[in-house]
Amino acid sequence: MNVPGRPGSRRAAHRESADARLRRSQEIPAQLYSDGTATPPGRGTHASPGPVLVRWTLPPVVAAVPEVRHRLRDVLRGWRIADELEDTLLLVATELVSNSVRHAALLTERVRVTLALAQGRVRLDVSDDHPFRPRALMDTDEESEDGRGLLIVKLIVAEAQGVIDVLSSDNGKTIRVRVPATPRA
Repeated sequence: MNVPGRPGSRRAAHRESADARLRRSQEIPAQLYSDGTATPPGRGTHASPGPVLVRWTLPPVVAAVPEVRHRLRDVLRGWRIADELEDTLLLVATELVSNSVRHAALLTERVRVTLALAQGRVRLDVSDDHPFRPRALMDTDEESEDGRGLLIVKLIVAEAQGVIDVLSSDNGKTIRVRVPATPRA
C-alpha cells in the first residue's frame, strides 16, 4: 500500500522529483542585468540605473517561494529601492508565486518570475502555464471565502500607487504588477 509522503509512494516520488528540479534550477545562474553582469548599472553612484531586467524560471514547488523572495530582495537592494516598497514587492511576489505553486503545479512545469526597473517604475511578472485567470483579482469582495491573499495584493499594490493586470497568452497567464520606483533614502 502506498501511503502519501512515504518512500515509494507517488507523492514522495513527485516531491523528490520536484526537489531535484529546484536543485537543478539553483545550479543555473539567473539571467541578470542587461549588460550581463551581476552589478546593476549605476550602482554606487548617484546616477540611476538604466533599464535592468532579471528573470528566473523555477519549478512549481513550495521551496521555490522563499528562493524567489531571497533573490528579489537581493536585486531590489542592489537597485536601492525603498524599504517599504521592497516589503510590498516581496509580499506580492510571495503570494503570486505561492498561488502558482498551489493552483498551477499540475498544469505547469515552471513558474517564471521577471523583475524590471525602467522609467521610474518597477515591474514584477509572475507567469505560469495554467490557463485560468484568478477570479479574486477581478471580483473579490470582503465577504468572499477565498482569494483573500489576492485581495490583500490588490490593496497593497493600490496603496503603493501601482496597478495589477492579468495577461492571458496561448500557454497560460502572467500576473503583472507595476509600481513607481521609490529610491532608498
